[in-house]
Amino acid sequence: MLKSKYTRKEVDKVSQFLQNYMAQSAIHSLTADQAAELLAKNSVLRNDIGPKPGFNFREMLRQGREGKIEKVAGAFQLRPKTKWTINLIDKSTLNKTIPTR
Repeated sequence: MLKSKYTRKEVDKVSQFLQNYMAQSAIHSLTADQAAELLAKNSVLRNDIGPKPGFNFREMLRQGREGKIEKVAGAFQLRPKTKWTINLIDKSTLNKTIPTR
């Protein structure tokens, strides 16, 4: 993989937090902005980096799409330059994707 400012541990932490939050809240999907706000409120990923709120998280999503880092679990984008959605994924799939600590 190419170099990224995000570590595998950071991506795993973001994925785990969002998937757990959606499962516990019975939410099937979040927009990138909703996810970025949740991550910031819970001190998982800063939301004040870049030109506008949510940029830091969307950059993580883009780098995952480009293969620079692992993808955030459940992240979906129809094509570049369209909105991102973070979808709740099956827990058995999540456990195979994200190592437990």
